[in-house]
Amino acid sequence: MFKQCKILLTLLLLSSLMPLVAQSEDAASTGFDTLKLIYNAKAMALGGAVTALAENAGSLTFNPAAILRTPNGALAATAMNHFVGSGGGSIDYVYPRDIYMAYGASLRYWNSGSMDRTEISPSGELIETGDSFGAQSLIASASVAHFISPALDLGGSLKLIYDSIDDANATAVMIDLGVIHHTVNEKVKVGLTLRNIGFQSSYYTQAKYKERLPLSYNAGLSVQMREDLISMIDIGKAGGEKILLRVGLEYSLYPSLALRAGLKSNAADYHMGSFLGYLGGGSLGLGWKTGNFDLDYALASYGDLGLINQLTVNYNFGK
Repeated sequence: MFKQCKILLTLLLLSSLMPLVAQSEDAASTGFDTLKLIYNAKAMALGGAVTALAENAGSLTFNPAAILRTPNGALAATAMNHFVGSGGGSIDYVYPRDIYMAYGASLRYWNSGSMDRTEISPSGELIETGDSFGAQSLIASASVAHFISPALDLGGSLKLIYDSIDDANATAVMIDLGVIHHTVNEKVKVGLTLRNIGFQSSYYTQAKYKERLPLSYNAGLSVQMREDLISMIDIGKAGGEKILLRVGLEYSLYPSLALRAGLKSNAADYHMGSFLGYLGGGSLGLGWKTGNFDLDYALASYGDLGLINQLTVNYNFGK
């Protein structure tokens, strides 16, 4: 099994790097950056390494193919806090019609909170105006997953995003594509996604300055190491960012209680000199099942920037 995992991981890394070689590591920043946020406590606790986590309704916005083999429909709501008073949440719905087709829908929201407006004086100094402004983002998506063969599931999502900053706003239309490969070893899954493919449909200014969408390539591997232990590894790149490695681990302490941990390779980006900087990129969480409900909690560290908390409540139909 371990030999097979090594071979799969090598192939996975090579396949994920091929579309990236033409992209500069110093790519410019993109617009619509809220597309990069994680709106699910389970995924957050696992460091976002859920591209190959099959039969997972919570992977709706990460890999739409992963929802196909979920045994029941599910409705989930997530609440999260973010930095300097910002926050957001999501509502996700998954409906597996039969063994060949599943549908999903998601609505994600983020709000910056109130920020002080400043101006720059002729001498270059910042001047407080006594006024404030805010920024918001709303992302709506519809997904479908289809059975291709016992070894392959295919999924896709259509997404619309509305971003506003102060009194200006912009919109974009995108699609996500994803596959889940069920290998000959039923304990090993491989996932591939291509996300945020699309175009900007309206602009912040009349000059129609075009924002670059954060096109994202991701490849992942999940291994059921024991009945109570599963490990995940992802590698990917989003526009305006370096190649990012994510790892996650979930241990079922009891059938009703799971402990989770994750780590991202960009931990050094959040280190600015204090002790908290050394914790950047790490995440912890737990999942609790009771009846038809699953409760997931995650705590993720962004080093000196602070901590992010997320809580997801899942209701499973027909469980």
